[in-house]
Amino acid sequence: MKQIHEILGGGLAGRSAVLVVPVDRKDEQAAYSAEEMVRLSHTAGIRVRETFSFRLHHIHPATYIGEGKVTELRNLSGKENISLFLFDTDLSPVQQRNLEQQLGCPVVDRTGLILEIFAQHARSSEGKIQVELAQLTYALPRLTGQGLALSRIGGRLAVRGPGEMKLEVQRRHITQRIHRLNEKIKEIEKHRQLLRQARKRKEYPVVALLGYTNVGKSTLLNRLSKSQLLVADKLFSTLDPATRLVHLGQGSFCLVTDTVGLLNRLPHHLIAAFRATLEEVAFADLLLCLYDVSSLDIERQRKTTFEVISLLNLKTKPYLEVFNKIDAVKPEERDALASSYPSGLFLSAKTGEGIEILRQMLRENLASIQESVTSETNFTYSGKQEKV
Repeated sequence: MKQIHEILGGGLAGRSAVLVVPVDRKDEQAAYSAEEMVRLSHTAGIRVRETFSFRLHHIHPATYIGEGKVTELRNLSGKENISLFLFDTDLSPVQQRNLEQQLGCPVVDRTGLILEIFAQHARSSEGKIQVELAQLTYALPRLTGQGLALSRIGGRLAVRGPGEMKLEVQRRHITQRIHRLNEKIKEIEKHRQLLRQARKRKEYPVVALLGYTNVGKSTLLNRLSKSQLLVADKLFSTLDPATRLVHLGQGSFCLVTDTVGLLNRLPHHLIAAFRATLEEVAFADLLLCLYDVSSLDIERQRKTTFEVISLLNLKTKPYLEVFNKIDAVKPEERDALASSYPSGLFLSAKTGEGIEILRQMLRENLASIQESVTSETNFTYSGKQEKV
């Protein structure tokens, strides 16, 4: 089955692109979103030559941006060997097709770019299955534009009807492939259930690392467990979950699971495709929400994290908020952040500062959670302890 970049008309890495940033009047963080798109582009190996930002008064059904802006973009396509247009928004299949026809080169929206990165970074068979499922779910409605120029497969003897369009054959094959991938996801979920049961027999509590992409989750897990997980200064460098045993001191241990990074406006169908991975979060005893204090917008990170927690129906799950990369900010900035988030723990996974305090907090919180669970599952009645 074709990768998403093939469906969209060729590999994206190495291309020169114009980043198109339609700014809604209510969007107060457009600059941050555009910067995030530049980082995503860099991670995918795309060179952003120019950013085309403008105020969008209303969305045009056919092209999203209107004919006037399409003309302006067409004039940019001849500069610096531009061969790609990236849109900092999600386009409908019709809008994407119309833009490609009028601009004469591939158009990739925010979701398409994220999928390109996912395809590049998936390493395990599990990760590749989840990425392919997300790719095909995205690609299926976009086959319409490609099918216009496809010839029919002629009818033959023993074949009823005049034949099918090649487009229809592709659509059926993709639908069947999606079904098979969903079955494989169910098998992965069963396998993970067996792993969780094995962990439960060993009575290790589980902590799930949750947070924005590139906030340092893998670095923190390496620091806590002395392991050697891949660490890269790129978005979505970790797609495959990893679980490590962590010593918390005083004879206490827990399992810490790394998860796929989050991103603002991460489409729900991507989260659905990674449900087997994110399910680890649902079965954790404690969530460790990690943020990057060197980021321009911590609140965006926190909002995105809690939106996913809400989407997974885990709003009642205990959690700790940890602010990473304090080595990258000035002391006065650190003090201001500590004042703004008094219940948060500030540390540096890179230098190790604050790690022992984190171990202590994990030990105390997990002990408190265990005591709470014990008190809820047992009660005293007529002088006898009963189990419910």
